[in-house]
Amino acid sequence: MKRQTIVVVGAALAFVFVAAVLLEPTQTVSGWMAGDSFLANRPSRYWAKQLQAGPGESAAALSILEKQGADAVPVLSEIYLRSPGAAKSELRWTVLDLLATKSPLPAAFQSTMLRALGDPDPHVRSVAIAAIPKAGVPAEEVVPKLKELLRSEHSVVAARAISEFKAAAASALPELVAAMHDEKLPTEARWNAARTIGKIGPNAVSAVPDLIDEMDDPEDTIREHAAEAIGDIGPVAAELGVPALRKVLTDRYLKVRRDAVRSLGYIGADARPAAEDMLPLLKDPEAIVREAAEKALKTVAPELLPKETKPADKTESRDKTETK
Repeated sequence: MKRQTIVVVGAALAFVFVAAVLLEPTQTVSGWMAGDSFLANRPSRYWAKQLQAGPGESAAALSILEKQGADAVPVLSEIYLRSPGAAKSELRWTVLDLLATKSPLPAAFQSTMLRALGDPDPHVRSVAIAAIPKAGVPAEEVVPKLKELLRSEHSVVAARAISEFKAAAASALPELVAAMHDEKLPTEARWNAARTIGKIGPNAVSAVPDLIDEMDDPEDTIREHAAEAIGDIGPVAAELGVPALRKVLTDRYLKVRRDAVRSLGYIGADARPAAEDMLPLLKDPEAIVREAAEKALKTVAPELLPKETKPADKTESRDKTETK
């Protein structure tokens, strides 16, 4: 009888303990037993639950996780890795957004962002692509994954992410050129590919002929960003770039004219043969074109800029008028 009593009491105590663990609001004990990462004395499972709770609880948890800085990274990474499935996709992109604010991520947690590039949910992948340039992951690990996405539904955000790596993204040049030329891709994807080629800088000089080809494209935005990219590549693009940019200084689209003359300014003294063709843009009907032309000519051929009337001359003229 005594033994049975002990068994019953033991079972009751075990039940109470398990119930306490399962029902504990902070989930501290269960988190500790499972080896969770902790933040503010709360385990990652607690923060995951709060982020999925009602608007008030979710907003409060977001605020705390945003303010905690790098200390929140282990918890956020753990939440992402422990939240598979379509039902948890919103939770995953929420924690990825939060991780992006903790950049650069410690090396031990950069793999979480890399893993998210292959997440089964398209929106989670998109969030990861946009965030990863800030994560501190070396370009040689990120760029090969991003360039594979240039022909996917994420082509625009992938091109923009690649651009953040600048010269270190030179290995993606063939894929960017192919994407820029691919008329099956959305126009936005193609002009972003052109823009990103420019952001690579002088290492992208081999793509100048391809950019020149796109300056005949019927899409205004593609011509615009192809012209912009030649200037971003810089003086090394002068031999082929200057003659091509001269031809589009009269383009019907104002941003093509602006970017063409601005790119000539970026090229600098090597664009001197185009100086006479730049002068008419000082009287362009669009202010942004006139301003770009004036700034570019100050670099390319400052001696051709019209002489400004000095303030003293204006005063003298006014005084003479008043005397009369």
